[in-house]
Amino acid sequence: MCSARPLIAFALFLSTSLAQAQQPPEKKDELPHPQTLAELQSAMKSVLEKEKVPGAGVALVSNGAVVWCGGIGTADKAANRVVTCETEFRVGSISKTFVALALLKLEEAGRINLQASLKDVAPEVPVQNRWESTNPVRVVNVLEHTACFDDMMFREVYNTTESPTIPILQVLQRYTEPQIVRWPPSTRMSYANPGYGLAGYLVEKISGEPWTTYVRHTILAPLGITVGDFDLTDSNRALLSQGHQAHSGQIPTPIKYKEIYLRPAGDMKASPGELAKLVQFFLRRGVASDKPLLKPETIARMEYPQTPLSARNGMRLGYGLANYADAEGGVVAHGHDGGIDGFISTYRYMPEQNWGFVVLLNSDSSIKALQDLNKLAINFLSKDFPKPQQPSVSLSPDELQRYAGFYTPGAPRNQLISFMDDIAGGIRVRVINGQLTHSSLFGAPASWVAVGKNLFRSEKDPEATVTFFNDATGKMCLSSLGDAGTPYAERVSPLWPCLRIGLLVVSGTLLATSVLYAVVWILLWLFRRLKNVKHLSVRAVPFFAVLALAASVFGAVKSFDELGAFGFWSILFFAGTILFTLLSLCGLWLAVRVPRSEIHPAVRIHSLLVSLACCTLAVFLASWHLVALRLWAS
Repeated sequence: MCSARPLIAFALFLSTSLAQAQQPPEKKDELPHPQTLAELQSAMKSVLEKEKVPGAGVALVSNGAVVWCGGIGTADKAANRVVTCETEFRVGSISKTFVALALLKLEEAGRINLQASLKDVAPEVPVQNRWESTNPVRVVNVLEHTACFDDMMFREVYNTTESPTIPILQVLQRYTEPQIVRWPPSTRMSYANPGYGLAGYLVEKISGEPWTTYVRHTILAPLGITVGDFDLTDSNRALLSQGHQAHSGQIPTPIKYKEIYLRPAGDMKASPGELAKLVQFFLRRGVASDKPLLKPETIARMEYPQTPLSARNGMRLGYGLANYADAEGGVVAHGHDGGIDGFISTYRYMPEQNWGFVVLLNSDSSIKALQDLNKLAINFLSKDFPKPQQPSVSLSPDELQRYAGFYTPGAPRNQLISFMDDIAGGIRVRVINGQLTHSSLFGAPASWVAVGKNLFRSEKDPEATVTFFNDATGKMCLSSLGDAGTPYAERVSPLWPCLRIGLLVVSGTLLATSVLYAVVWILLWLFRRLKNVKHLSVRAVPFFAVLALAASVFGAVKSFDELGAFGFWSILFFAGTILFTLLSLCGLWLAVRVPRSEIHPAVRIHSLLVSLACCTLAVFLASWHLVALRLWAS
């Protein structure tokens, strides 16, 4: 399970997201290429100190053997514990790997077929798929995130009142909205935690025993994982690191342990040493403790996707069966990331070079720290190996021009916050100096290297990380990996995205001027300099509308820590958006109706413009289904 906090990045509304989306990408810090273990450990320590991360658990595997397993920093400052190889972390979505392995074990035993339709295997799970006759949801779609489910509802995240062992089927039957299929299955990848809740339920139904029990004795025990577990036990509780959270630039602070509903998707606890055994298992192609656990061909199938259109149009990389193949540091590495409140994590391995690593952090405040530690580990482990690249091919300007245009994301992970894609803009693809380039709408272009008729890679990538293809209607689409990647995007006219961004920028600027102007007239009013001025409401109502919007954003931000809970902050967001809309309309009505002879023209025009800006934003909020949104019921 990825952390719930990024799911509603509403705090960035009309501010950082809009600004950053239109700026050229920052030049990334050049990381060292450690030649010795001591240099690597020193570089990792520097990253943690710079990013203010309390502690990290790390394991390195080379030539199939663990060459270092240990920790950097503190596991629990209050208890005076340092991170060691045995320190347990909540590993978030890495949990999905173990659930997928359990289903694959059942498949090898002939007890389930991944190509089977969910409607046939588990009709009791509420799935609404209007493409069922042509594109049924299959078990494999659930594992590859191509079932086109929505991500979990906010109130589906934290379990604050019920037993941690609440049946998964009960959760799926209670929160049915995410299982409403949004696009034809087997077309696009959209990460959805409820799918792995469903996968856990399938393990339970097919095996005939609790899914945690089956995973424990069928997967964890053979791997030699004896302390790590989905359940919070006396053994792993004693070794569990303290999780931390922090807002940007602040020192991370301890947070309490929160139970979650979709436990198969993200509730595993494990140490660096235990996950190193998982890495070795993959490197040994399904062998655990010198005994075959899964067939080599099953492991190979896990590592690459088959169902999305991107895979069927030539791109090898992507999300397989709870196993992500991506290009990092000039090599293709496999594995999975994880994030849950207070923790972020990753494991990666490369079977061709027989190395891998685990990085676990006890703070979720710095994705950059995790990325940098990953790069340092790859730089160190791959230093003695060649890094071949898929050779380029020559495409004519006409062939390249076929893919030019503006693409908008078409597979939002969470439908409720899909408006963030509107704010960010999209991907602009152009042909410049005989090369295909990509950028944000107004950003600096970066080149793609052609490696096939419809396949491209970045200059440092080993193979294709971008593919272009037509959907069933003939519309040109693209799928890309990497830092600025998007699983699925469709070519559209850039006119509306440009106009939308322009309206948001102008509206935001006008709202800012309203605040500055309010400082002036409020001071004048306090000093009784506006005693005889008529129609003060024309000035005041737009300003109060801006305050209502600010209160709404603040309420959304404060609701992050208690998603789905009914409380003051969620009520503030609900009421604030309604009040903002009403005040916007009222301000516009007042500015239009006020007699021109009774108010200064500049005051009237400014109030009219601010009210128009407020109404424009209110229309956007309504179109994004944010007005009167009940966060406690979403």
